[in-house]
Amino acid sequence: MTGDTTRYDRRTISLHWVTAILLLFLWGGAHMIDSFPKGPLRVDARSIHIVTGIGVLVLTMYRLLWRLTGSTQFNDDANMATLAAKALHYALYAILIATLALGIFNAWVRGDDLFGFGHIPQFGSYEKAQRHELANSVVGWHRLGANLILVLAAGHALVAIGHFVVLKDKILQRMLPYLS
Repeated sequence: MTGDTTRYDRRTISLHWVTAILLLFLWGGAHMIDSFPKGPLRVDARSIHIVTGIGVLVLTMYRLLWRLTGSTQFNDDANMATLAAKALHYALYAILIATLALGIFNAWVRGDDLFGFGHIPQFGSYEKAQRHELANSVVGWHRLGANLILVLAAGHALVAIGHFVVLKDKILQRMLPYLS
């Protein structure tokens, strides 16, 4: 993409920040689901989490497509820092997609209701104990992925802030909306 090569394009910036906000919403919401009493409120909270997770998966796939076909690209030096940044971005995408897929699989294993209007059929024909064991395993991996995303994203943010404060370059400003 041509134009201002000191910043990412508006679409890339918007997709980045919408994804970040939705991930924080998903992570926080996941920690609140079980605080609701069993019944319609918990079903609605879980349904919001599931539908938002599916939305973030679609958004992430669109982000990847946009990144490959239309987003601003920078010709940064191929040094260790640039390679590490690219590796972190790829890791974030991979873990994000895996975590979202595990979340969808978890809803399928459980056979969740969606807002009391629809039902996700249960995966396989397991006995209750086997289903519970599978669900616990999937939830564990999903939770690990979600926490890892937050840790990597926090590291990503700290490095960007470090660029601004210590290195005094414009790496951070590339992704900030409305700033130059």
